[in-house]
Amino acid sequence: MSAAIDVTRHGVVPDGVTPNTAMLQKLIEACRRAGGGTLAFPPGRYLTGGLVLCSHLRLEIGPGATLVGSPKLEDYHHYNPSPEPFPEGYEGVRALLSAVDCEDIHIGGCGTIDGQGGSFDRYRSVRGGRPRNLFFARCRGLQVEGLHLRNSGFWMQHYLRCSGVRLTDLDVWNHEGCNGDGIDIDGCRDVIVRDCRVDSSDDAICLKTGCGTLTENVLISNCFTRTHCNHFKTGTESYGDFRNIQVDGLVMTPSARRESHEGTEGADWRGACGIALGCVDGGSMENISIRNVTMDQTQVPIIIRLGDRKKPLPGLVIPEAVGTARGILISGIHASGAGMRGGHIIGLPDSPIRDVLVEDSSFEYVGGGDEAMAQREVASQRDAYPSCDAFGDLPAYGFYLRDAARIRFSNVEFRTGLPDVRPALRWQDVCGIQFDAATG
Repeated sequence: MSAAIDVTRHGVVPDGVTPNTAMLQKLIEACRRAGGGTLAFPPGRYLTGGLVLCSHLRLEIGPGATLVGSPKLEDYHHYNPSPEPFPEGYEGVRALLSAVDCEDIHIGGCGTIDGQGGSFDRYRSVRGGRPRNLFFARCRGLQVEGLHLRNSGFWMQHYLRCSGVRLTDLDVWNHEGCNGDGIDIDGCRDVIVRDCRVDSSDDAICLKTGCGTLTENVLISNCFTRTHCNHFKTGTESYGDFRNIQVDGLVMTPSARRESHEGTEGADWRGACGIALGCVDGGSMENISIRNVTMDQTQVPIIIRLGDRKKPLPGLVIPEAVGTARGILISGIHASGAGMRGGHIIGLPDSPIRDVLVEDSSFEYVGGGDEAMAQREVASQRDAYPSCDAFGDLPAYGFYLRDAARIRFSNVEFRTGLPDVRPALRWQDVCGIQFDAATG
């Protein structure tokens, strides 16, 4: 590849005021014609609208350099319709950096991408059309590493039907816009997320199958998450399957931002759920491994949920059958300061959750549950949104299980700070539940 192009030597002005969209896009097009290239950003602030990237392109955003997103919605390329139908694409897609049907793109350096997400609060009608910082669809061979990602207008980064994605050593802060997810992997395969730090108003790391394509072969390791919502989640969009997902080595703590955005699950700086495995739109979950996680003060440590919501989506064939969930390992989870609500493993009468092992783990809750909570009947909620509060306060302070088969707890400790009249575990319509050194 040819030598890096210093963008400041080609008319790009790093003063944070001068719009650079046209000149930067011109440089990208020159790289496209040349079969690839590297654009280097020395220290400075580069104001720009949406840039459409090309194959075999490297963006080197160096120390002290910041790409600053334009506060004007009209400055962003509008993919309308979205390259793929998915629930949050109904108003199209905009992004500060984007590409469709490309390969071999690298975005790195120690610099910053700041989307100025708070600028878009006045655009209340364009929930899905607010700009992400990064959006890639049907791309292969993506590397994003070493960057500080700040203040997106919507989800921070969205990878849609991509393969060979590597996200490494990213520092994410997303609290200014709406629906401020940290990382969204949607219908992708062969993905590694490693050594990332996320503090977000909505889900921190979220796997989706919103376009109906399965998400498979994903490794998430050694990440630090803070969120007002869910730390690690599958769904909500779950029209396709989740297969071969490995999570190993997460630390989950309360967000540094105390003020909560309206509408997020839990809406609390302590976080709604640590591990939320949900599949409610016809997709299935199989071979999911979650290991070595510590979490502090999340309202609910773990939920596993099958449902039958199947929210209609124009342009997407909705699965007719309900999904399945099997082969789920939860190991080495240590939760402290969890709330009163209780977690759940709840399937469907016609599709029980099967083959779940919870082992070598400890769960500490605040306690305080009374007799009324212990006697509470849990509604069906077959078509409910799969959140940790979908069933309200549960009649077990640890896990409530229903419509499940072959569930095993091995070397698991449950405890509460305050006395709680509820048992640690309660189950209904469960076939084959096993306890090995489970105390509570």
